[in-house]
Amino acid sequence: MLPEVPAFSFAEKSASYGAIVEPTMEENTKAKKSIFNQVLLCCLANAALLSSGMSLGFTAVALPYMVQPDSILPIDEIQGSWIASLASIATPVGCLLSGHLVDRFGRRAGLLVIVVPMVIGWLLIGVSPSLTRVYLGRISTGVGTGLCSIPATVYTAEVVDSSIRGLLVTGTSVSIAVGVVIVYILGALLKSQWQLVALICAAFPTVTTVLVYFLLPESPVWLITKNRPQEATASLMRINRASAPAQIREEMEILTERVRSNQKRSLALTSTLKALTKPEAYKPLIIMNTFFFFQQFTGTFVVIFYAVDVVKEAGITVDPFLVTILIGVTRLVFTFLAAYLSKQFGRRPPSIVSGAGMAVSLLTLATYLYLHPTPLEVAPLPLITNNTTNLLNTTASPTTTNTTLITSNESVSYLPLTMLMLYILTSSIGFLTLPWSMIGEVYPPQVRGIASGLTTCLAYGSSFLVLKMYPYMKEVLHKHGVFYFFGIMACFGTLFVILFLPETEGKTLQEIEMQFTKKGRQAVLAKEEVALHSTKKVTIVKSPQR
Repeated sequence: MLPEVPAFSFAEKSASYGAIVEPTMEENTKAKKSIFNQVLLCCLANAALLSSGMSLGFTAVALPYMVQPDSILPIDEIQGSWIASLASIATPVGCLLSGHLVDRFGRRAGLLVIVVPMVIGWLLIGVSPSLTRVYLGRISTGVGTGLCSIPATVYTAEVVDSSIRGLLVTGTSVSIAVGVVIVYILGALLKSQWQLVALICAAFPTVTTVLVYFLLPESPVWLITKNRPQEATASLMRINRASAPAQIREEMEILTERVRSNQKRSLALTSTLKALTKPEAYKPLIIMNTFFFFQQFTGTFVVIFYAVDVVKEAGITVDPFLVTILIGVTRLVFTFLAAYLSKQFGRRPPSIVSGAGMAVSLLTLATYLYLHPTPLEVAPLPLITNNTTNLLNTTASPTTTNTTLITSNESVSYLPLTMLMLYILTSSIGFLTLPWSMIGEVYPPQVRGIASGLTTCLAYGSSFLVLKMYPYMKEVLHKHGVFYFFGIMACFGTLFVILFLPETEGKTLQEIEMQFTKKGRQAVLAKEEVALHSTKKVTIVKSPQR
């Protein structure tokens, strides 16, 4: 990360306490340019995750047409659950590979390699698809999603100023939300032409990879760990928009000292495993894995993967594809809001509000569905008929308009829609977004890659279980029982956040690491007490730290 840019700087010597040194206009201008450049670079790094969001949302718009009898690739509900969940079971493979890639070859290389499995997967789905090709395509895009899980978050945590890190580390969730919205809109526009949707999705990782290759510098933190100080200096100059090495010399020294202090251990596997046994590594590992468990078992990914089906199961009588787009846009808007809230209030308060809101909305919806079972009937599902499908698959039969979709005779009830949207917006400000944001913050540098990979691996493993179980849960628990299950898990998740989730906002990476050790916590408390007493006479703004 880059140094904080305080409104006022204070000399470090105690003799100068109380003396305010105002930055010059030129210094303010340089600082603003540096911050702006960091924002652009992090947006570019996170753009690589658009294809990940598209992979997550693709089944929501494709499965409703695939399960129809006259589909070009007719499938049953069990096969549909495999299409939805295979991406999640393959994602841990990419997560584990990503952890090794970002540690061994760099954060930038981790972003560049994403294009390979993504493009291969989308082409398998979009060109002459068969059930086997679609399965393989979903596995390939799942691996690509896993590769997306770490590099952008770690890159952002390492290159941005700590004053804006809380805002920018949510870029991962924002990019995924944008990708979901894009594929939802494509599905609504192209309707039954899910093959064409897949081909359009293949173009996105190609474009972002070209941009990353030419415009994104490597993380200076990683370069320092690889004993490449000249390249680290050049990278830091690009990130800071500095014209000479002297302008970033002090920051470079701080970075180097911090990295060296965390490099007493080798990055070999045995040393990494040994590092994971220390409290500053295993405590955040347990906390983050539990946080992700509750993220998955409160149904956040079920709504993304089965959006149209969830809308119907919730008893909403509005056009489900329209509601799906509304869900995607709402999630995107409130993901941006999550970035603001985490910056203003930290990680814990939004997470607590998120869990409580999810519990209330899910339990209310479940109770409504239990008390008001809705009889459903079959109505036409709109299709587009043209030659595109035949161009992509020469064995495809002519498209017809006899396909069906479940709707209701009853007048629209706004309570289910309101509760579902409340669930979407509250999940987006906490449980859906913040776990991904915190991955790049809570782990020590020497295990950050492998620990992040392990965490996302287990998260997507949980996702696979929930997605594969969803059709069976509907059959056994019925639709109200499914929402009761997710609501109860949201209650337990909220309790977990209250008791165990640490606060990371406004802290340097070193301070976050110290929270998990007994001596570190004592040092942090002592430092805060000194600062509190010091405010009796003068307000002291911290000197730049990473």
